[in-house]
Amino acid sequence: MFDIFSREGLITFLYTLPALVLSLSIHEYAHAWVAYKLGDISQKIRGRLTLNPLAHIDPIGFIAIVLVGVGWGKPVTVDDRNFKDSRKGMMLTSLAGPASNLLLAILVTIILKLLMVFGVMNSIINSNTGNIILNMLLYVIQFNIVFGIFNLIPLPPLDGSKVLAYFLPQRARGFMYTLERYSFIIIMIIYFTNLTSYIIAPGYNLVLKLINWILML
Repeated sequence: MFDIFSREGLITFLYTLPALVLSLSIHEYAHAWVAYKLGDISQKIRGRLTLNPLAHIDPIGFIAIVLVGVGWGKPVTVDDRNFKDSRKGMMLTSLAGPASNLLLAILVTIILKLLMVFGVMNSIINSNTGNIILNMLLYVIQFNIVFGIFNLIPLPPLDGSKVLAYFLPQRARGFMYTLERYSFIIIMIIYFTNLTSYIIAPGYNLVLKLINWILML
C-alpha cells in the first residue's frame, strides 16, 4: 500500500512505479506468449503479444494496488480448445506468469552482480541518478519475487490454482472451480488479516537466499 497523499509516500510510489508496471506487463505477456506458442493464436488478435503496459494493465486493478496494496493486471483470456492438450496447455500458460516474474528477478540480480564484478557499482552509488536507477532495480527484484510467489498460491483465480488443478483428480478439480466463487472474499480475508506474509514468506525467503547467493559469488 502506498500513502500517495503524503510527500514521502508519493516519492516512494514514483520510485516503485516502473518496477510495478514492468512486473505486471511481464507477467501478463508471459501468459499470452506461452498460450500463443501452444496454439492459441487469439492472443495475437487481442494484441497481448507485446510488452506495452497499456495492453496489460487493468485501470481498476492498478488503482487497487496503489490504494489497497493488492490488485490485478488485465487477465489474459485463453481458449484452451486451441491446445493439443487443454489441461497441460492451461497449466503451462498459468505457470508462465509467476515463472517470468521469478526469472526476471534473478536476471536483474545477475545484472547487479555484473555491475559489481566490473567495478561499475561504486560509480552508480556515488551519483544521484545512479542511486535512483539502483533503487528501481532493487524494487524490480522485490516486486517480481512477491508477484511470482503470490500468484503461485493455489487459490482460484490465482495462477497456482490452475497449475495445481493439472495434478488433481477430477473430483478435486471440481472443488477448486467451486471455491472460485468465494475466492475474492478469501483473498481479502487473507490479505487484511496479514496471513499473506506467512503464506508468501517461505517462498520469498527461499528466492531471496538464491539471489543473495548469486550476489556473493
